[in-house]
Amino acid sequence: MAIVSRPVADIVGDASKRVVPMFSAAKDYTLNAARMFHTFLGKYPPLKMFVYSVVATSAIPIATFIGFTSLTLGGTLAFAGTGVALVQGGILAFCGFILFWFLVGAFILACIASFWLCAIWLALQIGKRVEESLK
Repeated sequence: MAIVSRPVADIVGDASKRVVPMFSAAKDYTLNAARMFHTFLGKYPPLKMFVYSVVATSAIPIATFIGFTSLTLGGTLAFAGTGVALVQGGILAFCGFILFWFLVGAFILACIASFWLCAIWLALQIGKRVEESLK
């Protein structure tokens, strides 16, 4: 069974044909509601005073709620970030401990290899000197 895929441009085009009319309809409904609300506010001054009073008296509680939400979100993110940092630090410390022993082993092997390579080089140099002295 073969899966036939359409190009992305076709998929986006089909989606925009469906989504754009919905957004334009929502925009039209919103603009009509805003015009009607503005008309009511202009036509009925007591309604306008009531709306302004509600907005004015709600400003401080809403600002307090936004501040509280921001603080709790910041605290939660800080707490989560600290936990993530601690876990990540523990993992890095454990892996660093393992890496340390591998590097110690690599250093010891390098010392052994360089010792034997230097010994071989020195033996070759001595051999050259002996050969030159025999000539």
